[in-house]
Amino acid sequence: MNKKFNISLAILQIITGILGAVVFVKGILNHGELTMTIMSLILMVLGLILGFKGLYNIKKH
Repeated sequence: MNKKFNISLAILQIITGILGAVVFVKGILNHGELTMTIMSLILMVLGLILGFKGLYNIKKH
């Protein structure tokens, strides 16, 4: 695929992970719904891991 597209996708995944982290922390502090807290935890972990992995693969090639 196009290198610019891969960089954009990785950055969007990192932003999604950061937003998931914000929702996760807010859910923990405000005693939010358990399902929303679990979903935001999964979103945070997957977004950050896939985003940084994408940037690493772009840099490696």
